[in-house]
Amino acid sequence: MAKEVAKENDAKLHPVAAFITNSINVVMTGKGGVGKSYVAQTLSQYFLHYKRIATSTSDSDPVNASTFRIKALNPEFIKIMENNTILQSNFDQVIESFVANEDITFVLDTGASTYVPLMQYFYDNDLVDFFSSLGRPVFLHTIIMAGQELPDTLNGFKSLCEMVKGTNVKVVAWINELKGTPIVDVKGVSTPLIETPFFENFADSLGGVVVIEDRKSDAFTADIKALTSKNLTLEEAKQSSEFNIMQKTRLNKVYKAVYDQLDEIYTA
Repeated sequence: MAKEVAKENDAKLHPVAAFITNSINVVMTGKGGVGKSYVAQTLSQYFLHYKRIATSTSDSDPVNASTFRIKALNPEFIKIMENNTILQSNFDQVIESFVANEDITFVLDTGASTYVPLMQYFYDNDLVDFFSSLGRPVFLHTIIMAGQELPDTLNGFKSLCEMVKGTNVKVVAWINELKGTPIVDVKGVSTPLIETPFFENFADSLGGVVVIEDRKSDAFTADIKALTSKNLTLEEAKQSSEFNIMQKTRLNKVYKAVYDQLDEIYTA
């Protein structure tokens, strides 16, 4: 009896964390070529195939709808822009879908070309406050990349954090190390961004940081390119004869590393 009471008390002190199953996730950046769609596709696979929860995936990129081409995600294409203008009625329907399906996880891949008008739509319609009032987790995902893309992607991250400040909506920063580790100057010393206090300055707006690690191996890079060029998911690659055992092992390692980081964000 004493052991049973002890177990019960321990459970109360250390409750089992619950996985969030009804989040809204919008992937957005104003910079093209930084891996935005790869992030959206990885998110969708994480929810749909790894966590096995009901997931709705949508692609609204008018220039390169690569997420829409991955049929295993059962994606929907949403035309939200025409002549550089947001089609408000179409995006209104997206928001309606979010509200009407309270028990579904949503992943929306937006295009770099839609970023500015989409941000304007957010402001014009007080969308962040609306999201914040829904009583469910809402995350805006953006990408930070080294090289020439670093200043623009950092500014994009800062803009989103400023927009959601003081609300329940959170920003998730994805550090894509495809072009190396983002380096910033700290008192004259070149320092990896992740090792600086940079993200601490946005703690109130930050939902988490995910690093897509630079494996420093052509093999890993080639495997990811092969996967995405064939419009396949990780689970499809595992079952495909087009990938050998070592390719499958490397792909699984890449995705598992990201999934472990996402677990930290989506476990409440």
